[in-house]
Amino acid sequence: MDQTGHRASIGPLGIGVVVLSLVTAIIHLYLFFIEGFFGNGEMLPKFQVLFVGNFFAYLTLLAVLYLPSLSSLARFRPVARAFIITIAFSSFLSYFRVGVFDGLGNMDKVVEALLIAAATADAAVRDGEPGRDSDPGGARSAILQLGIGLVAGFAVFMFLSLFIG
Repeated sequence: MDQTGHRASIGPLGIGVVVLSLVTAIIHLYLFFIEGFFGNGEMLPKFQVLFVGNFFAYLTLLAVLYLPSLSSLARFRPVARAFIITIAFSSFLSYFRVGVFDGLGNMDKVVEALLIAAATADAAVRDGEPGRDSDPGGARSAILQLGIGLVAGFAVFMFLSLFIG
């Protein structure tokens, strides 16, 4: 029995999603540890929780999207992609709401914007391929995942705004 159709292959866009997600996850982990514990003591604990939450969320969603050993979760890949967009967009908006601008934060916002674009493009390519073990639909599926991710990201941002500023 040929199982190659059930493996989660990663193309150039998938590699982009992985790299960009890992970069922003590592930046958030850096902020949690270095700025949170070894910084000047101005970072509030609520930001540390958000930073470490982002780190673990990105890693978990990447596992659902691309680990072949989790092929039983293939039907959830569009949802995981929408959640990646949700996290990136809410983090993007929250950065500007808090208003603490620096080089690392600005770079991370560029990474998150690119991540949203790469995840959307990856959805269009992967979900549009015949025989894929994810939701078929191509561009329509990508637009739906982007729309859900942006709306959910805005909702998360609005909720977080009650606590971050």
